[in-house]
Amino acid sequence: TSYVWIHHVPVTFPTMPYTACRQRYEAYREKAAADFAPVPYHPNVTMGWDSSPRTVQADRFENVGYPFMGALDGNTPEAFREALESAREWLARSGQAAPALTINAWNEWTEGSYLEPDTVRGYGYLQAIRTVFG
Repeated sequence: TSYVWIHHVPVTFPTMPYTACRQRYEAYREKAAADFAPVPYHPNVTMGWDSSPRTVQADRFENVGYPFMGALDGNTPEAFREALESAREWLARSGQAAPALTINAWNEWTEGSYLEPDTVRGYGYLQAIRTVFG
């Protein structure tokens, strides 16, 4: 099993829908915030996960552990924007004195988690952040 979204949600093999992973993480987020109180919980949003670029491409792709593991599917800039909005709303309700959010990751190309512009989505992920947080 691989874990993503701050490494608390198991990702099914060979793929898991981004929105399903997000929903599971949001349930975890609620539980973690309650369990860790009064310590503030800082949520995380990931734009994706796919460690297959770290594999030897000629090898048989089986669920045998990192980097041969499940990947997120459907991690579009729109889905990422919706996840950011959910996190922003959660933080607003949390009442934390110093709310913080982490985003995974700026340039983790070999694990399919990067915000940097590419030839497929362009600036889509960065634009999602701007749309939600200004």
